[in-house]
Amino acid sequence: MEEIGYSVTGHVASLRLLRPEKLNAMTDDMYRAIGDALQEADADPQVRCVIVSGSGRAFSSGHDLLEFGERQAWMPWSGERFDNGLETAKPTIAAINGYCLAGGLELALTCDIRICDRTAQFGCPEPRWGILHGYGALRTPGLVGTSDAMRLLLTGEFIDAAEAHRIGLVSMVTEPDDLVPAAQDMAEKIATNSPLALRLTKDLARRGRDMSLADGLRLYQEYSRLAFSSDDAREGTRAFAERRDPEYQG
Repeated sequence: MEEIGYSVTGHVASLRLLRPEKLNAMTDDMYRAIGDALQEADADPQVRCVIVSGSGRAFSSGHDLLEFGERQAWMPWSGERFDNGLETAKPTIAAINGYCLAGGLELALTCDIRICDRTAQFGCPEPRWGILHGYGALRTPGLVGTSDAMRLLLTGEFIDAAEAHRIGLVSMVTEPDDLVPAAQDMAEKIATNSPLALRLTKDLARRGRDMSLADGLRLYQEYSRLAFSSDDAREGTRAFAERRDPEYQG
C-alpha cells in the first residue's frame, strides 16, 4: 500500500500520511515522497492551497527510529526535504489529530497554518533518544517564544491541544469530527483569493521574519509593484466594482 496519498479537488490539494499501523512514523522514502508531493502542488497552477494530514490515530509520531541504525552518521543539507530547507510557495494547512511528535511536529511546523482536534498531543522527545529536534529547534522559538520552546525542546514532555493553543503552536482546536471539515473550509476560503497575491503575501511574511522593518518594507514595495501590475489585480478591482466574485487565473 502507498504510504503517502496525494489528490487534488478543485483548487485544494490533500497530502495524507497513510501508515496508521505505525502511527504514521515516517520512513526516509516517506520524507522524499512528502517533498515530491509538495513540489508537485507548487508546480500545479490548479492548486492554490495544500492540506497535510495523517490517517488513523495520529498526524505523525515522527521519523521511524528503526531506520536510524542503517543511516550514515552525517546527512548533508538538502532542499528537497521539508526538514532540510524545502520551501513551498502555496499556502499549507496542517490538520493535526492524535500524536504530532518529533519529525511529525517538524512537518506541522513547515505548514503556514496549524489546526488540531482535542485529541492532539505535541512533543519533541528526541533528547530522550540522544538525537536532535533540528528543524523544530530552529523554528519553534520564533513561533511560541523562547521559554515555551525550550520547555518542549529540553524536557521532551508532551503537551495537549489546549496548551498548544495557549502558547500559539496551533491557531484552532476542534472536535475530532470537525477537524477535516474545518481544514477544508479554511483551504477553500484561501483558494478563492488571488493565487499571485497568496504567493507574494506568504513569501513576504516568511522573508520578513528575518529582516529589519526597513528591509521588509523595501521587499513589500517590490512585491506591491508585481501585484498591482498583474491580471489578478485588474480582475479583483473589476469584480469589486461590479459586485461579483472574481475569477482569478493566477
